Amino acid sequence: MEVIRGLENVKTETDSAVTVGSFDGMHLGHRRILRRMKECNHNSLTVITFDPHPRLIVEPYGEPPPLLTTFKERIRLFEELGVDRLIIIRFDEEFARITAEDFVKTILLDKIGMSHIFIGPRHGFGAGREGNATKLIDMAKQLGFDVVVVPPVIRNGKFVSSSRIRKCLLNGDVLSSFRFMSRPFYLTGKVVVGEKRGKELGFPTANLKLDKNGKLTPKSGVFASVAEVNGERFPSVTHYGTRPTFQSADPVMETHIIDFSADVYGKTIAVGLVEQLRSVELFDSPKKLTTQISLDRSNAYVRLIEKGFGPHSSIPERRFGRI
Repeated sequence: MEVIRGLENVKTETDSAVTVGSFDGMHLGHRRILRRMKECNHNSLTVITFDPHPRLIVEPYGEPPPLLTTFKERIRLFEELGVDRLIIIRFDEEFARITAEDFVKTILLDKIGMSHIFIGPRHGFGAGREGNATKLIDMAKQLGFDVVVVPPVIRNGKFVSSSRIRKCLLNGDVLSSFRFMSRPFYLTGKVVVGEKRGKELGFPTANLKLDKNGKLTPKSGVFASVAEVNGERFPSVTHYGTRPTFQSADPVMETHIIDFSADVYGKTIAVGLVEQLRSVELFDSPKKLTTQISLDRSNAYVRLIEKGFGPHSSIPERRFGRI
């Protein structure tokens, strides 16, 4: 996959299938659009996205939504899903003033070489998001390109969307976020020395200093998870939040990697949350906590197997072992 930063570095490729958006989360709706694009066998499957997030410019006194996926993660996912060109446009005040008509004519048609554009039914573009599916279809008749409006993915009567997934994670519904993205929600961090409480209890944990990259932090809880270390994936059980049994006020993220004994201090690892097992609880004694952690470990492994994870999984994203 060719990654191109800046329109000035783009070479026109005729008969390009194009889609435009932020694609945060790379959820089922995004995947459906890319799948439909691949089925059409165009010369180039081109994704156009923006940096920074458009809301930083059009709403300068607000805050962009917390990220489900970093740019680095999205680039990897685009490549895995068969994208040929990823064009990253710098979104600034000048770009925000481009009208819907100019965006289509001067950028998508003249610069990119678009012949087909694939969008969701609620897609908006151009200054003030004046452009929409209806406007695109009208322009297509005049300018000679095709518009494919891809139906949204609906689960439990509602559209699958990045905003819906954020709400799930903030409410502790990690399982729904996993189902809507078809992948775990990953957090990445460097393993640092903690208080070694887990080791004392017989369940050593990797304590993560999470990367400050604008990513969402979920509601506190104990989760069935997968840990990615040095290109390998392992089952794990992860705690995020305070540790009331030991009167720890600051939230921490620590993961116990099942059947794993290698030294990971100083390494950067990724932990993917799959399903919440329970809320953070206060236990009367370390012994009762140890009993619960043992149960959490067993439950985590069972829940992961139920969700299709395991050493013999036919889905690479869910396979334990070499990634």
